[in-house]
Amino acid sequence: MPFGDLKAVRKAITEETAAILVEPIQGEGGIRVLPGETLRALRQLCDEHGLLLVLDEVQSGVGRTGRLFAHEWTGITPDIMAVAKGIGGGFPMGACLATEDAARGMTAGVHGTTFGGNPLAMAVGNAVLDILLDEGFLEGVARKGLLLKQGLAGIADTFPEIVDEIRGEGLMLGIRCRKPNALVQQALRDKKMLVAPAGENVLRLLPPLTVSEEEIQDALERVHTAFEGIATATGD
Repeated sequence: MPFGDLKAVRKAITEETAAILVEPIQGEGGIRVLPGETLRALRQLCDEHGLLLVLDEVQSGVGRTGRLFAHEWTGITPDIMAVAKGIGGGFPMGACLATEDAARGMTAGVHGTTFGGNPLAMAVGNAVLDILLDEGFLEGVARKGLLLKQGLAGIADTFPEIVDEIRGEGLMLGIRCRKPNALVQQALRDKKMLVAPAGENVLRLLPPLTVSEEEIQDALERVHTAFEGIATATGD
């Protein structure tokens, strides 16, 4: 469905529809944040039609936005949720979370796994959650995310010929570029800063949740210097 198009979603629902699957914040799609009112409307639509609301929080979950899960900012509850990446803190781990009602269909034999419940992965996941859920940690992620976003917004104002938009929440941010994002990515790499490309000519900034405010300032200086270089090279 077109991103955020509720009319299109409603029109697409038939008797064969079982669920609506969506990312609260698209990662590969270009750090596109689904508005809270849209996510709440999808929850209502699922309730009206007896559908499951399934959220993909592989990139946006586990503290990345300053809440344990991104959907918490909207006040809704999904029926099923995919979680991975952050939950292992760098160690391979994923989880499928479900409400008791939605999980009734997951009877013995219908959901298999090769490495499910791996003892080392479970120990790592517990250690990650101990840190994430420690008092003040998630608030710190939100604060540092705002610091980074505001700094990037200032850089965007300085280089409007390079930056079209700053997107995202918490420490899941994106720079939508006016120049080819591969060119901007290389300029940042030359300044020893690694960023990942995404859809809509976006570069993703996904620092570790333990990043310090000093490291954020250092990153902003590198971005500014890289963009100065691009502007000089292109004559903008």
